[in-house]
Amino acid sequence: MTRTVRRLLLVPLTIAVVGLIVVLGAPIAMERYQAYNLRFGPSAVGCAPTGTGRFGGPPPPGTVSSCPTVAEAHRRPFSELMIDGAGRSLVLLIGAALLAAVVGTLLGLAVALMRKRAVASGGLVGLLSLLAAVPSFFAAYFLQIIVIVVGAREGGNILPVQGFGYDEHIVLPLLAISIPAVAYTAQLVSTRTQEVLDADFITTANAKGLLPSWILLVHVLPHIRPVLFEALGGGLRVSVASLPIVEYLFNWNGIGQLSLQAISLKDVPAFVFCALVLVTVFTLLSAIADLSRPRALYRPT
Repeated sequence: MTRTVRRLLLVPLTIAVVGLIVVLGAPIAMERYQAYNLRFGPSAVGCAPTGTGRFGGPPPPGTVSSCPTVAEAHRRPFSELMIDGAGRSLVLLIGAALLAAVVGTLLGLAVALMRKRAVASGGLVGLLSLLAAVPSFFAAYFLQIIVIVVGAREGGNILPVQGFGYDEHIVLPLLAISIPAVAYTAQLVSTRTQEVLDADFITTANAKGLLPSWILLVHVLPHIRPVLFEALGGGLRVSVASLPIVEYLFNWNGIGQLSLQAISLKDVPAFVFCALVLVTVFTLLSAIADLSRPRALYRPT
């Protein structure tokens, strides 16, 4: 049995083991705390917190929702709600993958090509390191603040800071969820590209007088393609980990936000479904990153 086959067989095994843990452990864990009120947003009009605060104000912390399940909170059938939520999340992740593949690759190539310019390349490396260190939910929060402040100065809304829609509503959540994948992709691509540019066959190609664009397209890019897939798999795993909070901040109502709502309402079936979707995506990305890794680059000497 080859390593690829063994790695692929680990994907359903991992999903099954984690799924069993979630199915058995979620009811026990949820019984150990009281349900709490989570902001559901305007789409969940049927879900209101029980009780009010002093002087008729908002309910105090710890008050629970009048809706026993997430499906009732959104007034939609369970299957329809979960499938729609999974689709919303997948749109963000697919968009993040495309941005990482294009923008991350271009940034990585720029860093590698400017490796002899200390200031320019150092500035890009510092920017990528900063982006990689900032969690997606921090980026989401600051993007909202920037848009609100700039919009207030301009006298109008530049972009929506909350709500769902495959229009301008997707811009901010997509940018926030893409930042780790773009930074991680750019870092790995730049490292691999510099190794290829310093190789003997690239020196020979330059000596023959080949055009730099031809050398880049024909001789460099094929060698960084495996690293690109590895970078996409690794970077998107970070995006998946930040997905629930990012969706919550933008009220995207994807599978990540639905999982938080399921936890707040102690809705075990909804939480199990959301957890299995997130685990499946995370496991598949891990397999892609592992199988795409060039073993020759990491072989011990």
